[in-house]
Amino acid sequence: MSRLILILFSIVAVLLGASFTVINSDNVAVNLYLQSFQVPMALVVFISMFLGAIIGALACSGLVMRRGRDMRQLRKKCKRAEDEIARLRQLPSTGKV
Repeated sequence: MSRLILILFSIVAVLLGASFTVINSDNVAVNLYLQSFQVPMALVVFISMFLGAIIGALACSGLVMRRGRDMRQLRKKCKRAEDEIARLRQLPSTGKV
């Protein structure tokens, strides 16, 4: 079911992007200090959004990597505790509490 929702969302996103491109087909001037270009407005918006997504992903990557490291450490600690419990269960019981 979630795969179907993802496919439908992707189709809607592509259709919205295509209609945005058709509506905003005018050229705009992009000045890069040394040179100026005339490019379609949709391309400028797309490149800006793409660069923003990349910068956002890079900004979050440190946090994601830190969480992954913490998760690995916790898994190791849990495994050691489970091994210790298994060893303690194998010890003979003295019958005293």
